[in-house]
Amino acid sequence: MSTRGARTLALAAVALALVAAACSDGAGESYVNIRDRAELEVYDNEHTTSVQIHLPVGETADYTVIPPYGEEHSPIPLACGIYSATPTFEMVVHAMEHGAVVLWYAPTELSDDGLASLTEIASNHLNDNDYVIQAPYGALGSPIMLVAWGVRLPLATAEARAIEQFFDEFHDDAPEPLAAGGCSTAG
Repeated sequence: MSTRGARTLALAAVALALVAAACSDGAGESYVNIRDRAELEVYDNEHTTSVQIHLPVGETADYTVIPPYGEEHSPIPLACGIYSATPTFEMVVHAMEHGAVVLWYAPTELSDDGLASLTEIASNHLNDNDYVIQAPYGALGSPIMLVAWGVRLPLATAEARAIEQFFDEFHDDAPEPLAAGGCSTAG
């Protein structure tokens, strides 16, 4: 191999190492930016506009996707917190309309360690006065489903980096501002 070829090969190896380091979490695991993940579902349609319908109290919606990412909902938002029972979607959607991020999990599909990790993440956000809801729902199709206004991301595990990126990207990215009181923290 010529000196020029060896130098080109060495530069290519360095460039590859830099790219790998840039896409690493520091422990050698690679990641993809949250918006570039193939599994990310983005809904930009009539169900995510700023004009959403509040249903009469107690009325249920016929959502196009479960768990919902938007659409008509209760006039009463669900308080943020960690729930052990599945709350009504209509109240959850109203909280999302005010910027809440929902961490749904399938109790029979998520390990105890996975649930503990997810709960730790949710608790940290609640301690920071962030608007987050964690709740079980058995028919997710994946162990975890992250949902915010107009977006959903299924996860096989409690990937802390993906959850934090999702939260950073989509928290408070909704038609109504957090200041409008949509998701007070249950206390």
